[in-house]
Amino acid sequence: MKKVIVSVPGKVHLMGEHAVVYGKPALLAAINLRLTVSIEEQKDKGKKGVTIISDEPIDHAAYAVQYLFDALKLKHPSPVVVTIRSAIPAGFHLGSSAAVAVGLTGAIMYYFTKLWNPIRINELAYEIEKKQHGTPSGGDNTTVAMGGFIWFRKELEFLKSIWQLPFRPHPSLDHFFLINTGRPKETTGEMVALVRERVQKQPEDMQKLFDLNELQVKRVTVAMKEGKEEELIDALRIGERTLEDVGVVSSIVIPLVQDIEAAGGAAKILGGGGKAGGVGFLLCYHKAPNRIAALVKKYGYTIQPITLGEEGIRLEMR
Repeated sequence: MKKVIVSVPGKVHLMGEHAVVYGKPALLAAINLRLTVSIEEQKDKGKKGVTIISDEPIDHAAYAVQYLFDALKLKHPSPVVVTIRSAIPAGFHLGSSAAVAVGLTGAIMYYFTKLWNPIRINELAYEIEKKQHGTPSGGDNTTVAMGGFIWFRKELEFLKSIWQLPFRPHPSLDHFFLINTGRPKETTGEMVALVRERVQKQPEDMQKLFDLNELQVKRVTVAMKEGKEEELIDALRIGERTLEDVGVVSSIVIPLVQDIEAAGGAAKILGGGGKAGGVGFLLCYHKAPNRIAALVKKYGYTIQPITLGEEGIRLEMR
């Protein structure tokens, strides 16, 4: 029986959240939590079209499938089953929506046309993401499609720089973790609006914070390439402090961040952050996982190791 399976990584923002909205750079990385999409012939001959089985919201997947059939001119596809299984938690700023769009695009394109072109896959997935998010930056889908580290900067509405950086993470810096503080009560859109309001009221102060954050993006990038651990930790700490000053880090999680720093590590929010409760996942760096696990347990949170700079979309079975 004909079957195609592809897998796609999740992603994290190493640095640059919120400041990226105001023309500053962001550094993103693919991570080793993956989503798989499989397509196979429908066994039940009585069914027609596409049957979708998904861990993710069906409406997003259904829209993606219909968009791809139209874009690829697949007017009368043979009956198939599309199954989406994900290890990327939705709603935690880890790129789950982008992974669905990229994974479905790659799987459908290869199953029906036998074409495998990650650049074209990424272009189509970006169009799908516009339906889900309105005006996405393109950074998330590019990161999960291409993998590795992605440097993203939007200078103007019509001028974006998206570069896959030509290096792997330095092997000495494989000590990253995700700490689950609970899903934020606020949406990313609400947090972006909150920052915009502060920019309007305090433009000079906010510009100084964005400038300082930009410097940390550059420091983190160099540290990841060259294995400079002290530089990495210091840049992550300062970057987190800029986000706290911007107002996107809940007071509930700041004590944990401070405890991690006192223990010799660093932690920062990912994505939009949160104001009233959890902030989703914190990205944590520390060389002693047992020490951090014990510290996190006191707060009632969970921790898991992750690897940065992972491979992008991958054809697992053809």
